[in-house]
Amino acid sequence: MIVGDKLMVFHASGVDSSTVTSADNGTDIDLCALPMSSITSVFAEEDMVYIYFKEAGRFELGIGTDLDSNDTDDEVLKTMEQTFVRLTVAEGKEADVVKDFAALCTASQVHSGNPVVFDAVNSKWPINNVTAIQIRRHLTAHALA
Repeated sequence: MIVGDKLMVFHASGVDSSTVTSADNGTDIDLCALPMSSITSVFAEEDMVYIYFKEAGRFELGIGTDLDSNDTDDEVLKTMEQTFVRLTVAEGKEADVVKDFAALCTASQVHSGNPVVFDAVNSKWPINNVTAIQIRRHLTAHALA
């Protein structure tokens, strides 16, 4: 994160004893703050808008070696943790949410002052047509031959 970078806060549900910091299924990651400069892309599918973030995981980008399946040749292992937020949106409003989100991220007034907060707990949204949030972080490892 760049010092002074604008933060986005995503509050999906109350932080409690079931809260975790990494989960593939999008449950129990209840609260996070991510730098706006880490957004890499925004995609939509029916009733959902996905916001992807780079370098927003717990693990540094890692490359190491391990023996392959025949235990003779080294493989290069690349570990990646993907972080994204999935916004549930009103039916048929995916394009509006993507446009409004893009405008929010590029508006000059957003780059100073308080963080941008998406708050599902209190149903407070900085843009219209958002109804829920899921925060997802999952770890994958890829072997490169």
